[in-house]
Amino acid sequence: MKRGHHPIRTCIGCHQKKRQEELIRLERNIEGKLVLNEKRGRGGRGFYLCPNLACFLLAKKKSKLSQQFKEESLFLSFNEKLFHEGAR
Repeated sequence: MKRGHHPIRTCIGCHQKKRQEELIRLERNIEGKLVLNEKRGRGGRGFYLCPNLACFLLAKKKSKLSQQFKEESLFLSFNEKLFHEGAR
């Protein structure tokens, strides 16, 4: 039986290592703002978070990117993503 490869990434909030598909990827767009990367096909600087508000708030508190997290649009889109994933 052949095993498939599952990339492992680290949440910047809780620092737990998880499979890539279990995490949400955030990255900077062309304008330099942080956005959710749904497709994960674009390269560039990005980071991963567990899909829960606690990790988002931990990352906001601990991360060097905390100033970027102050953007209300990112917070709203993250909450929307959590809502849709919870509804599945």
